[in-house]
Amino acid sequence: MNRRLLLTRLLKLLTLCGLGFVAYPFFATLLPDANVADQRRAQWERELDLSSLQPGELLIIDNWPGGPVAIYQRTQHEHDALSRNTAQLHDPDSAQSRQPDSLRSPTRAQRDDYFVFVPLDTDRGCQIRYLPANKQPKPDLDWYGGFSEPCTGSLYDTAGRIYRDYRTERQKNLSVPQYQSIGPARLLLTGPVP
Repeated sequence: MNRRLLLTRLLKLLTLCGLGFVAYPFFATLLPDANVADQRRAQWERELDLSSLQPGELLIIDNWPGGPVAIYQRTQHEHDALSRNTAQLHDPDSAQSRQPDSLRSPTRAQRDDYFVFVPLDTDRGCQIRYLPANKQPKPDLDWYGGFSEPCTGSLYDTAGRIYRDYRTERQKNLSVPQYQSIGPARLLLTGPVP
């Protein structure tokens, strides 16, 4: 009787081991692979050379996985104006904006001279255009330069903060993707909009 019990248990143990060897490849495909995570991270990373971008110019990157990204180099006049027009803005502190938490400042940027953003309206996805300071969009507005959205006529300052009186109910400040400043005129896009 002992021999029969021993053989039965041994057979059960070998059967379980065999099932484990057969099942492992199927379950291994469900586990995250380090190479896949690195590949996903690498697809978001894009190094940008901004040395040819002059103050007042806009550069749009269309072939980024998260959609278009724009980099605007502010003029000194526009940078100084960011603290002057806060009373006319809907969300001057960017508390409701989609952006990295480290960029919740008046400039919404790691470097004061460059503003990196998604050039699409947050409500309808309309393309944003640059509007210089000498093109006054509305007579009752303190305009120091910024961006306009032609679908609804919304207006943004050069930090992508939307003006209170020129927005629809669902519109927010322009979205800012994750990025790093890696040199005097170099940026590294590192991830999607949070």
